[in-house]
Amino acid sequence: MRGKEIKRETLVELIDYINTPSGQKILTESLVPDILQMIRVNIFRTLPPSCAECSPDEEDPSMEAMWPHLQVVYEFFLRFIVSTEVNGKMLKRHLDHPFLRRWIDLFDAAGPRERDYVKTVLHRIYGKFLSHRSFIRRAISEVFFHYIYESGR
Repeated sequence: MRGKEIKRETLVELIDYINTPSGQKILTESLVPDILQMIRVNIFRTLPPSCAECSPDEEDPSMEAMWPHLQVVYEFFLRFIVSTEVNGKMLKRHLDHPFLRRWIDLFDAAGPRERDYVKTVLHRIYGKFLSHRSFIRRAISEVFFHYIYESGR
C-alpha cells in the first residue's frame, strides 16, 4: 500500500509540474514512448463485468477500488494531450491504432467518471490528430454495432 501511495503522490506532483510553463518544456518527443507505456500499464486492463441491473443515471454505480489511482493517471494523460508543447506531428508517430482501439474499449467501464475521462481525452485526440479521425469514427461505429447487435444489453 505504501508503494501505491508513493506512486500516486509522484503522479500528482507530475501533474502539478506539467501545469506550469517550465513543466511544459519537459514534454519532449523522447518522453512520449514512456508516457504512453505508463498509460498502457496503468489504464488498459480487463474491465470488470458491467452491472446489468444498475441504472445508468445512478451517480456512483460501482466505485472501483482502483479509481483514486486511475483518476490521477487519466488526469496526467489529459494534461499531456492538451499541452501546448505536445504537437500533433510528434505524438502521431507514437499514438497508434491499437492504442486508440484499446482506449475506445474503455467506454465499457462501469464507472461514469472513468467514461467521462475516456470521452474527454478521446475528444482532445480527435481534435488534435486529423490523421486518426477516420479510424476513431470507424472504431466507435464498430463498438456501437457490437453493443446493439451482439451484446444483448
